[in-house]
Amino acid sequence: MSILVLEPGVLASIQDPFGRPGWQHLGVPVGGAADAWSARLANRLLGNADGAATIEITLGHASIRFEAATVVAVTGGLESSVDGLSLPAATASTVRAGSTLRLGPGHGLRSYVAVAGGISVASVLGSPSTDLRTGFGGLSGRALRPGDRLQIGMGATVRHQWRGRRSDGPIRIVPGPHADWLVAPGTLDARAWSVSASSDRTGVRLEGDRLEIRHGEVASLGLPLGAIQVPPDGFPIIALADRPVTGGYPVPAVVARADVGRVAQLRPGDEVSLRAISLEEARDALRGAEEELAALEALDAPGDDELGWAGSHE
Repeated sequence: MSILVLEPGVLASIQDPFGRPGWQHLGVPVGGAADAWSARLANRLLGNADGAATIEITLGHASIRFEAATVVAVTGGLESSVDGLSLPAATASTVRAGSTLRLGPGHGLRSYVAVAGGISVASVLGSPSTDLRTGFGGLSGRALRPGDRLQIGMGATVRHQWRGRRSDGPIRIVPGPHADWLVAPGTLDARAWSVSASSDRTGVRLEGDRLEIRHGEVASLGLPLGAIQVPPDGFPIIALADRPVTGGYPVPAVVARADVGRVAQLRPGDEVSLRAISLEEARDALRGAEEELAALEALDAPGDDELGWAGSHE
C-alpha cells in the first residue's frame, strides 16, 4: 500500500519522534520530529509504536492522496481536511482509497501525519528520520517532492481519539550553565519576545530587546534540546531537533522538556513570553505532559460504508 505526495507545502519530510540519540560523539545530530510530543500522539491514536515514522509538514498548503483505504491521524498546529471535509483533530480517521488529505495554515507551524502501520523507509543509524542538512535517512535524505510515493505498513485496527489538554501560557525555562552571565539576571523572562522569520528546525530565533552578556563565547559544549543560546547580537536562539551537537555561545537557560514541542509550533511573528521555574517544577511538567499523552479514548471500528469521521457539516 502507498500514499502519493501531491504537494509537500513549504517543507515536508519523514521524521520519527526520537531521532538518533547516542551518536552525538560522532558528530551526528539527534534530529527527529521538531514537535516530538505531537508525533508520538499521532502514532498512539493509531496503535503504532511511538517511534514509527510520520510525515512532518511545515506551514501547510500540502496535499497527500491515499492509494488504498487506511486509517490516518493528524496532530499539531495545521488545519486538515479530507476531500473537502474537516478532519477531526487528534482522532484516528478511516479514509477511502483515492481520498486526498489537505493541510493548511492553522494555530501552529507544523503537523504530523501518521498512517496505520507507519511510513515504511529504511532505518539509518537506528532511525527513519530525515537529516536534511547531511542528506541521509527518510526518502533519499531529502525533503519530500510532488510525485513521491511512500510505502506504508500493514494497517493497525486500533483507533483512538485524544481527550487530553496540552499546556499553554508562557514557555517554561530552567537555569542553564551560564545563568549568571546575563548583565541583568532575570531579563529572559522579564521581556516580551517575538519569533524571527529566520527560525527553522535547527532553532527558533527570538527578537526583542537585546540581551547583554558579561563574557563572550564559551568553550564548545554539548548542546541539549531546548538550550537557549545568546550569540553576540544579543538575540536568543532556542535549540530544536536539528541543532548541532555542540555550541559555542553562552546558555543562560534551557526550555523545560515539556515545552520544547510548543516552541517548535511557534510561527514567525508570534509573540512569546518565558517563565522561569525550578528543576522540580520542570520534572512535574514533563510527567504531566506524559499523562496527557496517554489521555486516549478507544473508538469503535467504522462500518464498511462509513467514512469514520463526520467532517464539519455536523
